[in-house]
Amino acid sequence: MTIIDDRRKALLQRVHDFGGPLNEPAVFVQFMAQVMHESGGLRYVREIWGPTKAQKGYEGRKDLGNTQPGDGKRFMGRDVIQVTGRSNYRALTAWVRKNFGKGPDFEANPELLESPEWLGIGAIWYFLTRKGLIDYARAGNIEMVTRRVNGGLNGYQDRLRWYDKAALELLGFMDVSAFQKSAGLTVDGISGPKTRAAMHKALAHVSETPISVTRPAPHVNAEAPKTPAQRASAPPVSAPIPEAAKAVAGGIAGAGAVLFAYAADVWRHFVDFADWITFWN
Repeated sequence: MTIIDDRRKALLQRVHDFGGPLNEPAVFVQFMAQVMHESGGLRYVREIWGPTKAQKGYEGRKDLGNTQPGDGKRFMGRDVIQVTGRSNYRALTAWVRKNFGKGPDFEANPELLESPEWLGIGAIWYFLTRKGLIDYARAGNIEMVTRRVNGGLNGYQDRLRWYDKAALELLGFMDVSAFQKSAGLTVDGISGPKTRAAMHKALAHVSETPISVTRPAPHVNAEAPKTPAQRASAPPVSAPIPEAAKAVAGGIAGAGAVLFAYAADVWRHFVDFADWITFWN
């Protein structure tokens, strides 16, 4: 098992334990598209430190809560969507303890955001507390999800690629063409707005995931981060789409029930976390 496998398993466990609405298939796919891009396919869970000119500027940043000498580096960006600055580490600690009863002090131990025990909790906190993110994800609006995470559309095509990969896997198709054929769409192998809308519609009909939350879901948009998370400049990772399950006959309109039932079967197949380890290979 590689370090990427370990991180993938850790991230999925965090979603299971703390993700609340992130366990909804349509939302989960949006979440993973952003996380996989931001972390370079889980290669990076900590900001690459130079320090660069921008990183030197973290020191003394009151808006980040960096008021003590060395805070700039001490509270560098960590996790798969990077939490940056003392105030955000402190806010994350408060959020976890408020919603789940206990948790570590990330301000006192910032390196914990890189550890398997807590990897992904910062990204979950960011998604659940950043205004509008869950609503945009539920609506299938990946452009606005990206803007809320990134502040713009940097790396948008790579985020779309990760979205397609996740959606196709969960719906049980080996490629875009197979999905388009089953959905009654023009089969051109191009995942455009109509194809992604059909994917979202299919995912939205799967009511639960096998990593459904087992603890009380936190209140969405409570205690939002004071500033957007800083992101690492990691190069995109090209990962081949794996062979998936058989295509489902019939279009979304005509045979949607078949497609949705099959999608539910796919989710049940992944109830064992060991199966999820190979999900993104």
